[in-house]
Amino acid sequence: MKKATMKDVARMAGVTQPTVSHVLNRTAPISDEVACRVRQAVKELGYRPNANARSLKTKKTNMVGLLIPNISNGYYADIVQTVEEELREEGLLLFLCNTFHEGVLEKKYTDTLIEQNVRGIIIGYGLADESCYASVIDNEIPTVTLDSKIVSSKKEIPSVEINNETGARAAADHLFHIGAKNMCFISEPLFNRALKKRYIGFKERLDELGVPFNQEFCFLETMEYDKIEMGYNLGAHVLMNKQIDAIFASTDQLAYGVIRRLKEGHVRIPEDIAVIGYDDNSLSKLISPELTTIAQPKTEMAVRGTQMLIKMIDAENMEQENLHIVLEPNLIIRESTMGLA
Repeated sequence: MKKATMKDVARMAGVTQPTVSHVLNRTAPISDEVACRVRQAVKELGYRPNANARSLKTKKTNMVGLLIPNISNGYYADIVQTVEEELREEGLLLFLCNTFHEGVLEKKYTDTLIEQNVRGIIIGYGLADESCYASVIDNEIPTVTLDSKIVSSKKEIPSVEINNETGARAAADHLFHIGAKNMCFISEPLFNRALKKRYIGFKERLDELGVPFNQEFCFLETMEYDKIEMGYNLGAHVLMNKQIDAIFASTDQLAYGVIRRLKEGHVRIPEDIAVIGYDDNSLSKLISPELTTIAQPKTEMAVRGTQMLIKMIDAENMEQENLHIVLEPNLIIRESTMGLA
């Protein structure tokens, strides 16, 4: 069978070859009706554009960069999957960058994405090296941030974030209402905006409830490594403080490690110590006891952030009120705090 050409697609769709090129390369605004005809012709003919030729012509690849700390974290794995699915529907490919919260890697990946002429960049967390934001702005690369909001004097970077402060306040409320008096906060290093907001929200809400935040019951790791192991190690501090009757872990994975350590210390959960996490990872309802947690609408965040970036790539104007979207989390009560109220 003869290989289909752009001319064949144009003939079937009833448009010119430049119009086909604009639809496939997203280089000019084309009506939805015309774009649909072109894509249908591409599908029926099995037309495959030459990626190298397209890159040379447009000076852009069909790739979108995504920066995350570590895909081994279930939270970020879900985001990657959602972003990739959304991009695939638009004929775009994902360039995944695992940074491990290291500023040097963030800078290296950002420079690489710029050099590769990617169509756009999604930044999945608050970067340690904030100079990277200036780099993407200076190079006029469409960029969206997830779970963080960046204030820049150069140009606004659109964002979709989750109200982490509200989520932490809900955790404090729940532990207070089940009768906890000596609440503990444990976390990985507070490198990014989301974790800092959880810390601030939890602390401030306890103060409002008349349960002063005890800094001696706040255990923060100082470096990054496996989250479950980190929670297990931080759990040792909890066991040494017999007054603690409740734990708020800044992520579910930390909570898994803490629960394991508490069980080894013959601590009953929730009778002796209640535990609440943050994220609502898939494992949270499979461990024993099932983990009470703050569920984040991470799929919606990833979908809306990707759609926002695609509009920017297509040079569509966005209303000012749609540049920064904040989504609300919600409390999921399970066995690790249940039955104590």
